[in-house]
Amino acid sequence: MTRSSADSNRTYTVRQVPVLDPARVKARLDEQGLLTITLPDGSEHVNARVVPAFPITQPERFFYFVNHDGGELGLLAEPRRLDRESRDLVLAQADQAYFMPRITRIIRVDERMGIARWEVETDRGLSAFDVVSRSESVWYVGRNRVVIRDADGNRYLIEDLNALDRRSRRLADLHM
Repeated sequence: MTRSSADSNRTYTVRQVPVLDPARVKARLDEQGLLTITLPDGSEHVNARVVPAFPITQPERFFYFVNHDGGELGLLAEPRRLDRESRDLVLAQADQAYFMPRITRIIRVDERMGIARWEVETDRGLSAFDVVSRSESVWYVGRNRVVIRDADGNRYLIEDLNALDRRSRRLADLHM
């Protein structure tokens, strides 16, 4: 079902994503190592991806399956109810997709021509990335938890803004 609505000068479309029955979903790797998802209607989707859905506080509870073009195939709740082989594969794929370095310190943020260049220290080492649009790239997940998506689609997590050092908090306040 698709609904359209107009809000001021914007038009947006909301599409309901089917919730998938774990007992009727199968996941496997094909001969080339590509993830293949078989949906309850029998359709097979080669080169599918597993995308963890929010809430970020329950990372193994909800997953989207998307096709090779990024179109949503469905929402899987309770992946632990999949058959063992499918469950192990889906959880392994989700771990790869959910790779999200945790920012422990903000070293510098330079903003030029609408692009912010972040230099940070993470739990995986030093990193630098670009943020194009604050409004579409920074999400508050709870009171002090923040997810930042860079220009390449990578995500970084600030677990607790209050746990950052004073200089990092000030930079975060200025650029988020």
